[in-house]
Amino acid sequence: MAKIGFIGYGSMGSMIIEGFLSSKVVKPAEIIVSNRTKSKLDNIKREYPEIEITDNNAYLASRCRKIFIFVGTSAVKEVIKEMKEELSENSHIIYIAAALTIDNVKNAFPRKITKVIPSLTSKVNEGVSLICHNEKVTEKEADFINNLFNSISDVKIVEEENFEAGSDLTSCAPAFIAEIFMKFAEAGAKNSNFTEAEVEDMVIKTLYGTAKLLYEGNMDFEEVISRVATKGGITEEGVKILEKELPYTFNELLKTTLAKHEKIKEELNNK
Repeated sequence: MAKIGFIGYGSMGSMIIEGFLSSKVVKPAEIIVSNRTKSKLDNIKREYPEIEITDNNAYLASRCRKIFIFVGTSAVKEVIKEMKEELSENSHIIYIAAALTIDNVKNAFPRKITKVIPSLTSKVNEGVSLICHNEKVTEKEADFINNLFNSISDVKIVEEENFEAGSDLTSCAPAFIAEIFMKFAEAGAKNSNFTEAEVEDMVIKTLYGTAKLLYEGNMDFEEVISRVATKGGITEEGVKILEKELPYTFNELLKTTLAKHEKIKEELNNK
């Protein structure tokens, strides 16, 4: 019986594997996990004794039809080469490298390929996972992958040309949002008698509450602003500053990150 293979147990890989297991969308006995440093798998093996672990990617490929690759972008094709002799028409590669195009991966593996961009927010079963399947992936196979990621996030099927902007808005966004509110908290501490810890606590709880208003309270951005920033009031003055300064900041942010995506993509295509 074919198992499901996972290669790479770093920050993102471990989060996804553990998320699938805790959501019970896969059973421990159904999977094989491979990592170059096998000792890094000791903890998950201890927690889930039925999991099979290895440091041999070729062996994993011989036992698994669906193979998730959770390694660095530059190492994806190298991992595929390691498995080459064991891959078949039924093998299905699923990888999470944003700048590595499906066409590029097809040079090493011209069969079933799925590209996924997950988010750190999947650690708390929230956020969005972006997914694109190539033409060789059947509807049943696509549904299986979509359902796996739907257990730890909302799944959004996108055309590959939208991955760069999409990943900035989903996968990269937690870092951007954390940076924004960290600076907001730092300014709050400088302009008050609150400690940094007190300010951070207030900002995080307010951020959480605002997110719930937007998501669970069915408010949109403009409604939240209008409900707080009454005409002629203090909040309105602050909003005016943000309206003036933020468009340039965010346009520059996205121009910079999208340019970096293109640079990495070109470098990978030339290899």
